[in-house]
Amino acid sequence: MERKLELGTEGHRYFDLQRWGNVVTELNRVLTYEKTMQWGNKLYGSAVAAAEDVNFPIPQTQLDLSQGKITQNAGH
Repeated sequence: MERKLELGTEGHRYFDLQRWGNVVTELNRVLTYEKTMQWGNKLYGSAVAAAEDVNFPIPQTQLDLSQGKITQNAGH
């Protein structure tokens, strides 16, 4: 609870969800709620969160600089 209060608006929530393994579940819960709003279907349409939405892609410049030591995240 303290983490929610202290860091609620500082952009840490996504990383907590990622660490706990519930990004997809939580994003779909939020999308389901948002789609009930009058703008929901127009804004989100048939959008759903899936496994490929969990990790951000590694920038190509970083991949190039690593000289093959790192590879792109799955799904990107």
